[in-house]
Formats: sequence, C-alpha cells, structure tokens
Amino acid sequence: MNTIKKLLFSISLFLTSSLFAQDGYQLNFKIKGVPDGEIYLANYYGSGQYYKDTAYSTDGTFSFTGETPLKEGMYSIIKDNGRVFDFMVDGQNFSMSTDTTAPLKNMVIENSPENALFYEYMNYLSVQQSIMKDLKAQKASTEKKKEIEKINESITELDKTVSDYRKSFFKKHGNSFTSKFLQAMEFPEIPETPILKNGQADSLFPYRYMKKHLFDHIDFNDERFINSPAYHEKMVYYISKLTPQIPDSINAAADFLLRKTTNPEVFRYTLSYITTTYEKSEYIGMDAVFVHMARNYYLNGKADWISEQQLKKIKERADALEPLLIGKKAPNIIVKDTAQKNYLQLYDVKATYTIVYIWSPECGHCKKSTPVLKKLYDKYKDDEVKVFAVGNDFENEKWIEFIKKNKLDFINGSDGGEFTSNFRHTYDVYSTPQTYLLDKDKKIIIKKVEIEELDKFLDQLIH
Repeated sequence: MNTIKKLLFSISLFLTSSLFAQDGYQLNFKIKGVPDGEIYLANYYGSGQYYKDTAYSTDGTFSFTGETPLKEGMYSIIKDNGRVFDFMVDGQNFSMSTDTTAPLKNMVIENSPENALFYEYMNYLSVQQSIMKDLKAQKASTEKKKEIEKINESITELDKTVSDYRKSFFKKHGNSFTSKFLQAMEFPEIPETPILKNGQADSLFPYRYMKKHLFDHIDFNDERFINSPAYHEKMVYYISKLTPQIPDSINAAADFLLRKTTNPEVFRYTLSYITTTYEKSEYIGMDAVFVHMARNYYLNGKADWISEQQLKKIKERADALEPLLIGKKAPNIIVKDTAQKNYLQLYDVKATYTIVYIWSPECGHCKKSTPVLKKLYDKYKDDEVKVFAVGNDFENEKWIEFIKKNKLDFINGSDGGEFTSNFRHTYDVYSTPQTYLLDKDKKIIIKKVEIEELDKFLDQLIH
C-alpha cells in the first residue's frame, strides 16, 4: 500500500470511528477471572433490570457495541445470572478493567468521569466498612471496660471521618450525577423531635419531616434517575408508606408527584407505575385511583404515548368502574322474581343495609359462599339488613332448586323468558359471586368482599 493510500485509509478509519462514537456506543471491559462465554449488559429502569446487549468474553475481555446511543444511567455486567458489578453510562465510549477477586479495589477506568467518581466513593466506603467491622469484632471479643471505651471512641471517630468525607465529596462533586445518585439513595436524617408548648414531644414531626424532605436530592427533570434504582424506591415509599392507603389520599399524592415530573420519561414512568399498581390492587376501593388516573391524565391528553385503541380500552374500563366506586349510589337493578311474574327493583328495598349478591348455582365459589351468606343474613336480618340476591344465569331451574334446597329467604330475582336486564354491564360482572354492601340511601359502603369479611364489617357497623 503506497503512502497516499495509507493516509486515505487512516483518515477513513478515523472518520468511521468518529461517526460511530457520535451515533453509537462502544464499552470495553477486561475482567480477570471471568469465565469465557456469553456475558450481558443490563440497564436499570425503575424497579427492575433489563437485558440490553450481549457480548462474548474471552480471557475476561469483551466489548458491547451498538449503533443507537445508550441512555445515561446505571447499568450492570451480568454473568451466569449473577451481577458482576454496576457502573454508570455517562458517555458512549469508555473502558473499565478489574478482576473478580477485588472488583472495587482493582478497578481501572478510562474516559468515564462519572465512573471514576463512583468507584472512588465506593472504594473509600469499602475500606472504612472493613475497618468498622474489625472494630466491632474487637469490641465483641472483650469485656474490659477500658478497651470497650477506647474502641467506642475509635468507632465514633471513624463515623465522623466518614461523615466528613461524604459531605466534602458531595460538595466538591455536587454537579455530577454520581453525587446526586448517591445522595438520592439515602433517606433523610430526621433531626431531634421538638417539644410542643404542652411539654409533649411532637409525635408527628418525624413523619412530616420525612414527607417534606424525601425528594430533596431527586431531580424530577433528570431522566437518569429512572434509569437507576434511586427514583423508584423513593416514589414507592412516598405513595405506600407516607400516604394513607385511601383513594383520596393516594390521588393527591399521585397528583403531587406528577406535577413535579416535568421530564416526559419520568412523568410516563410515574403515571404508568401508579396506574398499574392500583388497577391491580387487591385492596378494596383502589379502583378509584385507576379512575382518577384515567380521567385526569390518560383521557385528558397527558399520555401521548398511548394509542387510540389503548385509550378506548382505558375509557371503557373507567366508565365501567366509576359508577361502582365506594361512596357512589349503586346502579338500580331490575329483575324478575322466582315465579317470573313480578319485577323486583333494588331501589324499592327498604333497609338500613342492603347486601347486593350476584351469584350462580354453577359457580364453585358461590356454592360455598351462598350458604355462608344465609347464616350471616339470619344473624343480622333483625337489624334491618336485607339481601337482594340476583341469579347471574339465564336458565333458572338450577337456581330455583338451589334456593329451595338452602332455604334462601333473600329477595331473589333473575332474568327470565324474554326479559333481560343490564345488571351484568352496570355491575361489571366478570366473575361470580359479586358482593356489595349498601347503606339506606343505596350508596356503596364496601364491595367485592368475602362473606366472612362482610360479617366482621357489619358487626362493627351495627354493634
């Protein structure tokens, strides 16, 4: 190859490498001690990790390359379903080398400032933790007061040294994502509880302080926080631990978080997580959270990533659930009696409490729960409790036979002949039995509850 051709070839390589660096990624690793074979790159997203790329390790050397740049955040090297180590993606081209005997201590990083900081911090803590472990072991092995006092002084001094280091590190590197991430992973340190004017400790102070300062180190505009474990843990703690588990409170907490999440990806993750979590919740009444999310976000043009078909399903689900929310007046039910002669209306029932029970004699669960409901009814019927029991099937012979056999002296009704009511739609009957407890105005008090739990609930209401 002549000089000109060599020069052109070198320029071509340089340009190709430069373009690839801009448009794709190349992460190079050398981990002494890692067996040959497939090795994986996994990214953090919210609460989980997901496989992103695959490479083949030969003598511990491997590279991940791709044409689409990686999103910045925290990633892991995975081998044989085990995590080798975590690292930050702060650029698209860097190298890391270490060994399996001491990954932290022997880590060497090239062209990645965030990883250099991350491993500096982790190395320091690792060394101090080892010293602390030795001190505690020494303390546990002696009963001499003077030795214990001396060790306690060393422990206190070490705690202060670590605390000073951390403060200095965060101050010096405050603009780095590593610093933000490490602080975000910690929970607020609650100050001493103040004393009220009446001389009593302010028992709610720790709760208020935690709720106010939980997100101090979370930047809701920074997508990297959902590409790491930091944001998810705080969000879940805020929603599930610092928020009373009643729909109105959860909705207010969700609105608070979503107002703060101006980054589209953080907004999307937050909305999707809260909606999915409470849509699937086994706790009674949490469908109100789903309806709130649907009405105020998905169906209000704030979830532009959702397709028209998905929006249609969300609307249908919200429309089905909203009339059945706790506190709403239950939809009326009109059915025919067992003789198929007279119409029965739920709204005609006069009682302090009405149990709406939609069931089928063919349903295995119904066969067990219906006799239990009969015992409950016998227990409370003198306290103005009535049962409006609706047969879900169109054929009535087995239904009537079951009623007679079990002496179900409820208000029994069903469809029959050419008459078909719409209770299956209005009560969202996708399985049986369905149980609702209504007050005297037919407002829903509790719903979709086991009969045994309903017994306890009624006992509290009546007695």
